[in-house]
Amino acid sequence: MSRALHHYMAYGLRMRSPIALPFAPSPSAPDQEPDVVIRVGAAPAALPAPVIKTKVWESAPSAFLINVDGVARYLVTEGRDILVEPCGSDHDVGVFLIGSVFAALLQQRGVVTLHASAIETRAGAVLFLGSSGAGKSSLLAAMQQRGHAMLADDVTGVLLDSGGRPTALSAFPAMRLWADALDELGWQHRTRGRVRKGLEKYLAPVERFRATPLAVCAAYMLTPSPGSGIEIEACARSTAFEHLLKCTYRKRCMHGLGQRPAHFRAVAAMAGQVPVFRVKRPAHPMRINALADEIERSLCQRGAETVSPAAVASG
Repeated sequence: MSRALHHYMAYGLRMRSPIALPFAPSPSAPDQEPDVVIRVGAAPAALPAPVIKTKVWESAPSAFLINVDGVARYLVTEGRDILVEPCGSDHDVGVFLIGSVFAALLQQRGVVTLHASAIETRAGAVLFLGSSGAGKSSLLAAMQQRGHAMLADDVTGVLLDSGGRPTALSAFPAMRLWADALDELGWQHRTRGRVRKGLEKYLAPVERFRATPLAVCAAYMLTPSPGSGIEIEACARSTAFEHLLKCTYRKRCMHGLGQRPAHFRAVAAMAGQVPVFRVKRPAHPMRINALADEIERSLCQRGAETVSPAAVASG
């Protein structure tokens, strides 16, 4: 049985997919040649010559293979083609497509992919970096409530523009939030299902979404700490480089792709231009709104506290 084709736009790329992608924006001209083609079919059980191989994924210079138990096997090649062999619901297949799988495609295209969420401010894009559980999505949601438009959640793609400036790409207008964050923010009614069956993490659409790239003006590295206070301190350039490198999404994949030198250069260029701040916040409870207060105070000091309404497109 053939599937209807859907047309989407994210990270500046036109996509054609037989699988409906949750919250993916539709392009204005679906008849244009896509940059990314998603297909359904039989994916290989293994790559013929992987450089990096883990229990879940394998990576080679032009190919990335990932197997998500109970969901699908995905093969990403040449930064353009995604072959999907589903074994779960289209919802689950689509959730992983717009996250981990698309991150691999961006890496094949030479895009710096960071474990980060990103918002729009008057001064430019602000990134919230951190490992899983650091609070990136929760802070993004809190900043949404304060009028800031979202660019990306969890995976932020960054390119150097023609002038060499790091620029954050617009992703998908949805975020992933844990149940306790939904409770603290009062967002329980806004969810559109779990990220995955049995996981207390939910998909939620966003009210404010910027659909075009924006130069990065600052980055905040979120670090849970045992104390009860919130501290923000500027990082030296060398430390900024270390934080950005540490927050590279699936950074081991860079070696498999043969892009480690180019990736190091791009991250170094970003560290040289973008102020990076380390944020120590309580491990538990996170105090989302108090953290957002301190971030807004820091942004205000930098002249970046106000969004640009003309550039905001509702999600």
